[in-house]
Amino acid sequence: MRRKSRILLCFAVLWVLGIAYYFYSGTVLSRKDDWGSSDSSIRSKAHMSDDKTHGLETLPPGKVRWQDFDQDLYVGATVVRPGQDPYARNKFNQVESDKLRMDRAVPDTRHDHCRHKQWKSDLPASSVVITFHNEARSALLRTVVSVLKKSPSHLVKEIILVDDYSDNSEDGALLGKIEKVRVLRNDRREGLMRSRVRGADAATAPVLTFLDSHCECNDHWLEPLLERVAEDKTRVVSPIIDVINMDNFQYVGASADLKGGTVFLTGIWCFKWDYMTLYQRRARQSKPIQGVLFVMDKDYFDLLGKYDMMMDVWGGEKPCLEIIPCSRVGHVFRKQHPYTFPGGSGTVFARNTRRAAEVWMDEFKNFYYAAVPSARNVPYGNIQSRMEMKKRLGCKPFKWYLENVYPELRVPDHQDIAFGALQQGGNCLDTLGHFADGVVGVYECHNAGGNQEWALTKDKSVKHMDLCLTVVDRTAGSLIKLQACRENDSRQKWEQIESNSKLRHVGSNLCLDSRSARTGGLTVEVCSPSLNQQWKFTLNLQS
Repeated sequence: MRRKSRILLCFAVLWVLGIAYYFYSGTVLSRKDDWGSSDSSIRSKAHMSDDKTHGLETLPPGKVRWQDFDQDLYVGATVVRPGQDPYARNKFNQVESDKLRMDRAVPDTRHDHCRHKQWKSDLPASSVVITFHNEARSALLRTVVSVLKKSPSHLVKEIILVDDYSDNSEDGALLGKIEKVRVLRNDRREGLMRSRVRGADAATAPVLTFLDSHCECNDHWLEPLLERVAEDKTRVVSPIIDVINMDNFQYVGASADLKGGTVFLTGIWCFKWDYMTLYQRRARQSKPIQGVLFVMDKDYFDLLGKYDMMMDVWGGEKPCLEIIPCSRVGHVFRKQHPYTFPGGSGTVFARNTRRAAEVWMDEFKNFYYAAVPSARNVPYGNIQSRMEMKKRLGCKPFKWYLENVYPELRVPDHQDIAFGALQQGGNCLDTLGHFADGVVGVYECHNAGGNQEWALTKDKSVKHMDLCLTVVDRTAGSLIKLQACRENDSRQKWEQIESNSKLRHVGSNLCLDSRSARTGGLTVEVCSPSLNQQWKFTLNLQS
């Protein structure tokens, strides 16, 4: 009997200990879950100093924190169905985009110096303006969430989504439930410039941040931008723009040793990236910046005349001036636009760039029309208000910009009758890095000038800086070399023939030929219809 009592007592003790352990372990696991779910907040505590109280803030009726927004319900309504082309709607892989969580982690691509820098806490708040038209819901949602997640709460006063008449109004309307998000919807298609102006006019913060609808902000992206604007309200600043792969949505950091540059592509100088020298890194500045994202003082934006409200949809809107290397934002770069242009993309782009050329390029606009002669037939509207604004602000002429701000930009001069890349299919005439007495060849066209920048002058020289294409011997098969330009050297005289499609050496009547480019270099050969002799300058200035 006594033995049975002892056994029962042991079972009772074990039962009590088991119950106690169950509740204890459950409490610990619960805490671990809580810690795990807030792990990102703990890790980002240093740059989100006001996150402690964020969860305690009272939200307006109908609003939810971004963490509580139902991503699956929102994105699930527009997923790509089996058998559908994942690129059809957005010209990027929507299936891969839809797989990602709205707050996915991206690599911190900043330099170590930036990671340890302390930013001022008393910076001005910003209104973030995001315009979109038929954007993939997953990409748009990640853009919004990345702004809220990666920014100190007190620095983002509001996110203004301007829906440029998307087919489905709920693309934007549903996002209006998220904290700090306001949604404006256009009654008709207005385009990027007018939509951004509408968002800017509605903004209530002292600083404007313009952002594309398929971006992801990186750690501490906003503080360095706002700090520069706070120091000088006339600054227009942009982050380094990282690449989000359009096929697999991998986030890839861009080099920090870049500056904004321009290249003469379609008759107007277009944005490109240039690698900087050591000196340029020490005194970093940029001539143009990408239109993807920039930050500026709201009053200064108004003073400068905002965007040209007569520009349609997209193209010709890229502003200037400074790139901040400690700020990083990823952007999905596509190979073509997913949306339609009223009147056609070519017409819209020509109208917008023609307006920009007429207002800002002064006598240099002739180069634009030489490159895009069809633009003369595209009406560009009334530019009187833009010209009056230019005069009121005391803007410098375009020549001053070229001489003082961007002297390294090579532009055609009065001696040039053709200028730019000398193209043959997808390849271009290239110095291959050679100098005096070096041969020339062809290389894939990169549209960045440099080794592929040439000019045909009125004295019949084909020049690259102070070097000219020179025929070694006046016989078929003779190599072409780079030699110092000499005014009366007959070996350096060339002319365009057959509707400017060939280059013929004047002294030998032989044509520039690329048949031996891969093995030895360019040569002169008996003129023929061969594609090896077809050459076209980017810009022909002959009337």
